[in-house]
Amino acid sequence: METTTLNIRGLNYHIQEWGDSKKPLLVLLHGWMDCGATFKFMADYLTEHYCLVAPDWRGFGNTDHAAGYWFPDYYADLEKILDHYSPTKPAKLVGHSMGGNIALMYAGIHPHRVSKVLSLEALGMQPTQSNETPEKYRRWMREITSGEPSKVYPNFDALCYSVHKGNPSLEPDIIVELANLWGEPHGEEGAYRLRHDHAHRYANPVRYNFDDVIEVWKEITADVGLVMATESSFYKRFNQFGRMHEAMTLLNIAKTAYFEIPDCGHMLHIEQPEATANSILEFFA
Repeated sequence: METTTLNIRGLNYHIQEWGDSKKPLLVLLHGWMDCGATFKFMADYLTEHYCLVAPDWRGFGNTDHAAGYWFPDYYADLEKILDHYSPTKPAKLVGHSMGGNIALMYAGIHPHRVSKVLSLEALGMQPTQSNETPEKYRRWMREITSGEPSKVYPNFDALCYSVHKGNPSLEPDIIVELANLWGEPHGEEGAYRLRHDHAHRYANPVRYNFDDVIEVWKEITADVGLVMATESSFYKRFNQFGRMHEAMTLLNIAKTAYFEIPDCGHMLHIEQPEATANSILEFFA
């Protein structure tokens, strides 16, 4: 793995790269509270065929923190990243969770810039209702004006325990790798904290309107694929409120472009990297 830094809209963007730059480009987009480097677990299965590029989104990993976080900024950031890596050709995108939602939206906003897009565990979010709006604004104002600091772990073992608690199926050596990727030393007493900007945890005051998402999805001209993990809460929730069937129809996802990974939770690119990579290879073949 090599790393590079690009100035993307005034921020120093940290970007991981794997493989031969002469091979076809595959852009990997990470999810919330993750970073681009965790695609390393499946990179070895993909670099025979592709050059991989995985940015850390603004305020995650080693990319600069921003003054604030507005979801459309991710689309504009992706636009500038593609200007650098794929200025003349439509790109192939793979996005996990939040990264998958960004990839699908971008593919509808600028259809000419995306040839194929594969979503890992992402089909939009649960809509919010109008009667939730007052409390959403109150909660956001409480959090953004509180000055609440990010959580500090007294030592590296405490950070590893927290990572393991959220990912109980992973082997100890993977937990240690993730703790190093997600965390950083804090202070002089051996303490650690997570690298991401704590502001990412603040409530979003703006309602999520799935009707708007549908209209953007209708503009997608790229082939769309979907990978779901059968033990994920996303898989269960999407099926419960009908999102899976609705999205498969709206996005024209063919049966041959839908993949399920058994015995796997939401972080499928870490839990089952080979199976996830095989789904990617089959979709983009």
